[in-house]
Amino acid sequence: MKDSIVMKLKDRLPYPFETIAVAVSFSPRYKSVIREAARMAKVYNTRLIVIHVGTLSEDQKMKIISCVDSCQLSQKGYELIDKDGPIVNTLLSICKQNIVDLLIFGALKKETVLKHYVGSIARNISRKAKCSVLLLPQPKENPIDFEKIVVSAVDAPKTPITIATAVYVANHETSNSLHIVNEEYIPMFESAYADTSTNDETDLKKTEYTNKCMQRLNVLLDEIPGASALEIKKQVIFGKPGHSIQVFAKSHQPDLLIVNSPKKRLGLIDRLFPHDLEHLLEDLPCNLLIVHSRGF
Repeated sequence: MKDSIVMKLKDRLPYPFETIAVAVSFSPRYKSVIREAARMAKVYNTRLIVIHVGTLSEDQKMKIISCVDSCQLSQKGYELIDKDGPIVNTLLSICKQNIVDLLIFGALKKETVLKHYVGSIARNISRKAKCSVLLLPQPKENPIDFEKIVVSAVDAPKTPITIATAVYVANHETSNSLHIVNEEYIPMFESAYADTSTNDETDLKKTEYTNKCMQRLNVLLDEIPGASALEIKKQVIFGKPGHSIQVFAKSHQPDLLIVNSPKKRLGLIDRLFPHDLEHLLEDLPCNLLIVHSRGF
């Protein structure tokens, strides 16, 4: 059984979303989180698994089932699983066994008192998951489509698959725009993002580098099915990856920000200082989709 699951997961693309899972607890927002997940299950025409870590009483089960039924999903369209165990390992185990493509859960918009607890859960899930993860800092009672989407396009092996996933999502969400933002960290150009310089030589180098990045994105988009059907905006920003895209997202206020999953193994520098995803998890600018490229 285990070998069978491994073979099904091996080199599996992060899209299409064939199975979506949502992690729920009985927080004040649990109904909103379920409704967000149910909306996506309908949009992507996929099965939905509702996961609760811990054994549910019959009354608790009925509350969850009632909420899901109100979303007008068929009985065959979803499954409720409750299981005891450590939160992260239990969630990931259920997702792996059910070949989940996307795991959804609510998250604090800005970590405060629960910073260590919530942050460690988000970091562990995003690093260990064998599927993509969607964090919802402000799940809505009446969910809406992700109309404005931003995807980070750092120069990394995972990025082409992340951009392809963003194109897939944008087409299903009938988004009015997909903004591809190429994050580049070059000390001589460092700023919050895309600042102007009075130094002519620096401006020339920045323009040349920007043009190269745009050419790379154009070549990549030509190979992605569905990209031509979208209104795509491209931009290069200069600054530390993670921080610069966070500043960009706060400024442009997208409905969804899409980024690569983090490295499986962090180096010494990553452990000592905040790295790309850390900046976003500490203060989520909007809904965040972390794309897990299973082949990397």
